[in-house]
Amino acid sequence: MWLPNARIEKNVRSNQLKNTVILLLVLGLAGIASPVLALSEEDEIKLGQEEHRKIIARYGVYSDQALQDYIAMVGQRVAAESSRPDLEYHFTILNDEIINAFALPGGYVYVTRGMLTHMNSESELAAVLGHEVAHVTEKHAIRRQNRQKGLNILNTVVAIGTGQPGLYELGNIFGGVLITGYSREFELEADEVGAQYMAKAGYSPEAMLRTIEILKAKDRIEIEQARIEKRKPAVYHGFLSSHPDHDTRYEQAIRESEKLVRDYDEFIQIDEFLEKLNGLAYGSAVKVGVIRKNKFYHPKLGIKLSFPDGWRLEPARSGVQFVSAVADASFFISTDRLYKGATPENFATERLTYNVRDGKDLTIGGLPGYIGIADRADSPFGPRPVRFAVLFDPRKRLAYILQGAGKHDLRNIAADKEFISTIFSFDRMEREDFQIARIPTVQIVRAEEGTTMAALAEQSPLTNYALDKLRVMNGLYPDGEPIPGQLIKIID
Repeated sequence: MWLPNARIEKNVRSNQLKNTVILLLVLGLAGIASPVLALSEEDEIKLGQEEHRKIIARYGVYSDQALQDYIAMVGQRVAAESSRPDLEYHFTILNDEIINAFALPGGYVYVTRGMLTHMNSESELAAVLGHEVAHVTEKHAIRRQNRQKGLNILNTVVAIGTGQPGLYELGNIFGGVLITGYSREFELEADEVGAQYMAKAGYSPEAMLRTIEILKAKDRIEIEQARIEKRKPAVYHGFLSSHPDHDTRYEQAIRESEKLVRDYDEFIQIDEFLEKLNGLAYGSAVKVGVIRKNKFYHPKLGIKLSFPDGWRLEPARSGVQFVSAVADASFFISTDRLYKGATPENFATERLTYNVRDGKDLTIGGLPGYIGIADRADSPFGPRPVRFAVLFDPRKRLAYILQGAGKHDLRNIAADKEFISTIFSFDRMEREDFQIARIPTVQIVRAEEGTTMAALAEQSPLTNYALDKLRVMNGLYPDGEPIPGQLIKIID
């Protein structure tokens, strides 16, 4: 069929473009890096060293050398059976409550103390470390980076070849979908390869499946809590999507590694492993205070107060913030320095610039103060009516500022009763309070006849979902109970 020359040239260019795009896409999907994108082992190690410094600066190392040494010992045992046994590996416990483990190029592997809180045997620990070692040996971080660069090149070729920015943007969107897919691909590959490493090191790969179930249970609880609390869930590696329930092919692939187990032995018994976690710090590394049930203690300032049941402590730039169960109300505590001639009332009207109604002087916890409602004051929800109190501690030359606001308040304050109750619970800590306000830690105890998880949750200082949290960290979710004589983890 005859075509004008211009149309022929256009079709030739179009076919050349299609061939180039297909070639680049095939290379990207195959994970094949060009020489430009290749990375030597020396450069890989340098990259890991540079990122390692950033990780340590951000999270900090957990200060328990004996536990650090133990984690490194298990990690080195697994890494010695990997496909890159000559690489120098570094295993570090990060001082973070988030349940996480990850690896950097060049042999840098990290596990948080939050993750350790949910481990119940050395085999489970070996499963987590084996998974991360596999990320290193399979160069997943580098392969992902290369694919991203390849996709960027692909987008550029498409844009240049077509002259249509719309296609360039479409390429970016498509690239994002591909990268999301690779995350699942690499996670599953790390499980299968990691299971082989741990099996060769003498650990049963069944622990990999147990560990995944624990993490999936924690994800389910977190997702449900986040739904109730109307916030984004903090989940580990997206395990619910990467490891679907009842995936028999996946489970068979992991169990295939059982054939590789050599001289299997739990190098330490479960009781010995749990004892190593005794005293592990629990909760946020940034301590703004200690919570016991619905009481908040701030030992440094020597103050305490009660907050409504079901509310939770949330991070804040400065001060302390409590948020209702569905995040429609917030109570905030902060401090400021006193200035000469200040009174609680003029502090509110001059320093805080509140337009006050229903204001009155009062004394709370032995401290002089002023309470009222500030119309259209700043709040986490924007300008809102704010229930506030200003309390003066002349000895410390501090002003305590307590403020509560509701998301949908116009003039009336829906949670005013809760705010007033919290304000009037404010008090100075007494000697026995400082003993109560110890930083929570993981404690290993032996279950007795009649011990139930519900009873342990009732005694726990955990504020919300204590029963679910304790069951997950002991591998007993959703309805398991400890056997008399069994060592279990509690928070105290």
